[in-house]
Amino acid sequence: MHSQPAALPLRAVILAAGDGGRLRHFTAELPKPLVPIRGRPIVSYTIEALSLAGVRDVLVVTGYREDQVRSALADAPGGLRLSFVTNPRYEHGASLSLRAARAFCGDEPFLLLMADHLFSPELLKRLIAAWTPGGPSLVASDASTRDAAYVEEATRLALEPGPPGTPRTVTAIGKDVRDHDALDAGAFIVQPGAWEALDSVPEDCELSDIGRELIRGRSLAAADVSGAFWYDVDTPDDLAAAEALLATAAGG
Repeated sequence: MHSQPAALPLRAVILAAGDGGRLRHFTAELPKPLVPIRGRPIVSYTIEALSLAGVRDVLVVTGYREDQVRSALADAPGGLRLSFVTNPRYEHGASLSLRAARAFCGDEPFLLLMADHLFSPELLKRLIAAWTPGGPSLVASDASTRDAAYVEEATRLALEPGPPGTPRTVTAIGKDVRDHDALDAGAFIVQPGAWEALDSVPEDCELSDIGRELIRGRSLAAADVSGAFWYDVDTPDDLAAAEALLATAAGG
């Protein structure tokens, strides 16, 4: 009897609990995931991309002004099942939001996305295509040229050399990585073994701390998504840039 092939990671977690302090002008009355870009909430682009990439189950981790987030996302795109969990300590490190998602994820691989990033379906499809059962967790990596100011704010990756088209082992991750090979695009496929890394770091920490724990075990690789659209929205300047990029993509 032939065994069934391992299922692709068709569930996702979106971290949407933070208070978006750097967009305080907008987020004093509105949670960051709902800040509009071209008339749509930031997080709606990610949810649409997940649906188009074939993901079917999505957990949104909420915290700051969570009632607004849940109400706005009440109507999911066709075929997508949305559920929610609360991180009551949303003002602390993102590790607490990931911990809140643990019961939903169980022992299956899953996509992990940030609610303040815009993603194209192409990026998510390329990330999923790079995944292998039993392999390392993956981070979407972008080696495209970006302006210096954007790079300075980004989470950066150092990578081991490797053949083109295959995931490369990550050797360093963080905003302080100077000799970098690519940028962290804010999308991951997390393998079940990563929960051991989560258990090894302080309860309240950042995702980069978990990434560094995975790196110590050589359990994090970079999937190249260069050329696929994504954008991290942290500041009013980022909002304006994202508006312009989306307008260009839409033809005006």
